[in-house]
This record gives sequence, structure tokens and C-alpha cells, in this order.
Amino acid sequence: MTSENLLDAARDVLQRSVGLRLDPAQRCRLDYWLHHTAELRGVPDSEIVDEIAAEGPALQSVLDELTVQETSFFRDKAQFDAFRGVVVPMLMSPVTVWSAGCAGGHEPYSIAMVLAESGIESWRVVASDISSRALRQAQSGRYEERQLAGLSERDRGLYLRRAGDEWEVVPELRAQVSVFRHNLIRDPAPKQAAGATVVFCRNVLIYFDRPDVLAALKRMASTMDPRGWLFLGYSESLWQVTEDFRLAKIGGAFAYRRPEALPRAISATGLALDCTSRGGGDPRKPRSNPRADAAPAAEASRPPVPPAARLGSAAAPRPARAEHDGRGGDPSISALLAEGEAELQAGDVGTAVAVLRKVVYLDPDHAIAHFQLGLAFELLGERGQARRAFGAARAALGRASAAAEAALEGYQIGELVRLLDRRLARPAPT
Repeated sequence: MTSENLLDAARDVLQRSVGLRLDPAQRCRLDYWLHHTAELRGVPDSEIVDEIAAEGPALQSVLDELTVQETSFFRDKAQFDAFRGVVVPMLMSPVTVWSAGCAGGHEPYSIAMVLAESGIESWRVVASDISSRALRQAQSGRYEERQLAGLSERDRGLYLRRAGDEWEVVPELRAQVSVFRHNLIRDPAPKQAAGATVVFCRNVLIYFDRPDVLAALKRMASTMDPRGWLFLGYSESLWQVTEDFRLAKIGGAFAYRRPEALPRAISATGLALDCTSRGGGDPRKPRSNPRADAAPAAEASRPPVPPAARLGSAAAPRPARAEHDGRGGDPSISALLAEGEAELQAGDVGTAVAVLRKVVYLDPDHAIAHFQLGLAFELLGERGQARRAFGAARAALGRASAAAEAALEGYQIGELVRLLDRRLARPAPT
């Protein structure tokens, strides 16, 4: 197969050109693709790598191979329920929704189906991706039977029609969806998405380094409506990544909003409070925080959170028992982790601790949850509890395998290990 040096060279080009960080599985796919393509052409592997480096046709071909992901209509039902039931009723015509990283088009057409029944007079969906293969399918709106997962019989009858052996999105709906190529890392914010009230960018940022994540978020913030909503995948977290967006509970799901878009109230002491709807509590009263006076100092002294805790943190392996919490509900660990982060952002550290404790109960080997629990205890000034949580995170990482590292979406376990070791090396509280 292709030599490690050639693989590294191709990997570096992909990261530089589109910000793509390869996880172990993608590296294997890259190795196979390089070698197979070179054999088909009858040239050495190095010639294909040189073509990629020169940003020739091989670059687009390998992007098509590595970036097209499995998707489905109305993927992540809770988010679409929140979009349909909470966000859409607040939108005012004209409406633009941007599907960034649209893959084969399932997401933008799902969005279009919701908007088509919303009663909004003027709306459009703009959809972008870097994969030419994905864009071709999104533009055609054609899908095989096996690609219709998530689509109800009603929606299939309303919005799709037979096209030979495939199904095709009806022209009336397809006309409302504009598809174009866009590189989130290199290209400026697309004019097509200017003023977008809602942006869906799900399961895309997990493949970027932190500087590229920040650059992409800056572009989104610069082009979307300041009072809009940003939906990310459940395995993506912006906690301690950027101040441009804050996590808010939207119905039964979570979305990110600009700080100025979050409702605020004034307490009796004159303190401005975030009042995102997290359920319960009087928005006129400060949220309970027994160590609120200590939180700013703890925040200022806290070191930067490593990438594994910032992004992709909810993707750690979890056992089957994590699917139920014993109360008849069905919250996933990733949703609980998002809720814990939302409470930390809102300053309700006590509630965050309670939520994160649920995560580590459901999955004792969830290193990221243990780590964030330790940070929460630090904010409360509970140094002993924080140390125990950091120790549990370190032990979980010590048991981690290559598969567990891949589950962190390509981020390096080593960075988190070093940070935990430094914190655990501090003198224990007396």
C-alpha cells in the first residue's frame, strides 16, 4: 500500500485546503484510495499525491471519497421537531435557511418540507458542500429506495415522485433549494446565505482543527441573522470554543444563538441574567449558585480546555444502558452532555453538576464527562471533588483503546492526558 510519508503528505494537503482532519478510519480509506487510483491509472502512488498537492482533479476526487457521509431525511428527529415546532413559528417572511455541509441533499430537502407547510409566504433553502459527488445528488434530488430512511409515507407522497428505479423530489420543492459549492475553511461567507435566519451545520465541524472551527464560525456569524439559530450535531460542542454563540434549549433539543439574541431579564439586584428556556424556575430570580462569588476567579485561572473537551466530546463510546435513565424517558448521553454544558454557560453550576453526574453514572468510562464535571466542581470551589473527577477522567483515558480515540472524532487523547496529569500533580487539598 501507499507509504506513510506519502500518506502524511496527502493528509497535510487535505488539512491545509479544506481543514479536513483524518480520523484513523479515514486515513485507511485514503490509503486504499491512493493505491487503488494509482493502479487504475498505471502510475506510482506519488504521482497521485503530487496531483493532490497541485490541487488538480485528484483533490476533488479524494474529497468525494472522504467527505460524503451517510445521512437520511429528518435526521436527529428532536432537532427537526424543535425547528418545526419552536423556531419556524417565530420566523418572519422572507426566510433563508442555510444547510452548510449538505451532503446528498437529505437535510436541505427535509428543511424545505417543513417550510413548505409553515405558511411563510417567502422562503428559500441554500445548501452547500465541498464534495462534487454530493452536490450532484443534491441538485438532482434523486434517491434510491434505501436512501429514503426517515421519510414518512405522507411526505413521500407529497414531495417525491417515481423516476424510474429512483425517487425524485418534486420540481416545486426542488426549485426552492439552491445548491452550490462552498469551502467553509477557505471561502468567504457565501452571499447566497446572507441574512440566513437558521443555519444547519451538523457533523461538519468535528473534522476541523480549532483555528478552522473558529474561522468557520466567524463566517457563519458574519452572514447569518444576528437573532438566528445555529444547529450543530449532537457530537459537537462550542463550550469554551467561542463567545460568538451560546447554547440554548429549543423545545426538546439544543441550538446555538448569538449572545444578543438570548432573552434577558433583570434581577432585583440589577444583574442581567440569561433566560433561555431550560424549563422551570422564575426568570426574574437569579439561578442558584452557592459559590457564585468564586466563579469568576476560578474561570480566570482555568487553563484552556483541550480540543477533545471542546468539540466531539459527546461522541465517546457508551454502553447500551445509557439509552434510558430509569424515568421512562430516552435521553442520549450526548443530549445530557449538551444540557450540562448549557447550564455551565448559563452560570448554573449546581445543575450542571447534577446533569454531568447522570452522564458518568450512565457511562463510567466517559472521560470527557468526568473532565467537565471536574471543571464544574472547580467553579464551585470543591477542589477535592474536582480532583476525584479528574482522576476518574484520567483512569478512563488509561483504559482507552485506539477505537476510543477514534470515537473522539480524531482529537488527540494525549493532549487531555497531559492536562489531567498536570492538574493531578498539584498538592491535594487538605
